[in-house]
Amino acid sequence: MLRLVDWFKRLLGSFFNGNQKELECRIADLSDRLRKSENEKNALNDEVRKVKAEIIRLSSTIQKANEENLKLKQALRQEQDAKAGAHRTLEKEKKEGERARGAHQQEVGTLKQQLEARKAETAVARGELQRSQSKLAEVTTLLETRTRELKGAQVFLTTADAVSGAEVISHVDALNAEILQTCAFISDSFDFARKPEHAEEIKEGCTRISDLMGNSMTHLLSTVQHTADPLLVQIALQGATVEFSRWIIMTWDFDGLQAEQQLSEIYNDIRSTETQAISGRWRALTRAHAQKVALQHDDLHSTMVTHISDTLVVIMVAAGCTKNYDDAYREFTQKFGERVSNIVKMAVRLNKIIGEEVTSADLWPTHGAAGEKFDNDTMEDFEGQSDQTGKPVLCTTALGLARSEKLAGTDTAEFKYAVLKKPKVALESVADGLEREEVSC
Repeated sequence: MLRLVDWFKRLLGSFFNGNQKELECRIADLSDRLRKSENEKNALNDEVRKVKAEIIRLSSTIQKANEENLKLKQALRQEQDAKAGAHRTLEKEKKEGERARGAHQQEVGTLKQQLEARKAETAVARGELQRSQSKLAEVTTLLETRTRELKGAQVFLTTADAVSGAEVISHVDALNAEILQTCAFISDSFDFARKPEHAEEIKEGCTRISDLMGNSMTHLLSTVQHTADPLLVQIALQGATVEFSRWIIMTWDFDGLQAEQQLSEIYNDIRSTETQAISGRWRALTRAHAQKVALQHDDLHSTMVTHISDTLVVIMVAAGCTKNYDDAYREFTQKFGERVSNIVKMAVRLNKIIGEEVTSADLWPTHGAAGEKFDNDTMEDFEGQSDQTGKPVLCTTALGLARSEKLAGTDTAEFKYAVLKKPKVALESVADGLEREEVSC
């Protein structure tokens, strides 16, 4: 302030000294300084207001903090009181637990004594149980033995059949129909015209089929002209297939044991000395177990199919098929292999039915042997003609079925015989009127 007075004095002195311009400059400078001072004052006032507002805010925050601190102190005090109460409760429970533990230990001691007593009783009971189990095992073993003996006796005493006679006939009819259709398709699917280049195969074929089909069929196949009508070829195919099917139906073991004749002889002896029930069950059991050996071989079925297929192709070659054996066999298996397989399955099924599932009587497929005289009582002509008695049979085209039952209550072995179905046969006269060739095996 003193500076300002001095400065003002100097200003007046200058004024009075007549230096007006300098005075004006100083006045302007002073005004500027006053304006700046005023601005600074305003800024300081603003700052003061801000500081005051901040002080108020901080005061409010401090007050809230003090209130929160007070609440925390109250909560802490309550927590401490609760902890003290819990501690007192825990001490009380601890004392009660010690008292309960003592009582529990006493009870455990009592229970241990009781357990030891029970163990002793259990040991005694276990000994009695073991003695009872041993006795039960002896009784069970005896029961099983008696059960097996009873089952064995029941097997030989039962006379109930699994299938009826009508069902067996139905199976035979189905097999005959399948053979007829298959052989008809085969004969119609190949052409026949004897070629010189096949002469050796034709001769060899005739030699192979003569034992199976007989001399008459072999001669007719090699001399009859089959080009226009292969009926005789169809008959020969049917005859061969029927014969193979008959063997499959009748076999005891499919040659698995190589005991066909021995088993058949044993059975004939049993049939003549034992009742029908016993002989029938013996047959069923023997066949079932004998065939297990053969049926263990997975290729048995395919072997039989191959054997039949080979024979049928040889018959066609002997009849003058236009294809050689290899080509004919390849085509045959492609077209008819499945049908031949089905015929084998049907024949095997009949083997089981006749051999194992029918015991009240003996059933077997019947046929007419090549060269045998036609008998109207036991055969049918496949063409349906009558008055054929005495004419020679060429081959069987459809199997028949016969039944034999041993009569009970007789001192001697007497059997009741019946023809359930006559076999159909082709006679040698079937070739009468057919065109011949001057070729012979």
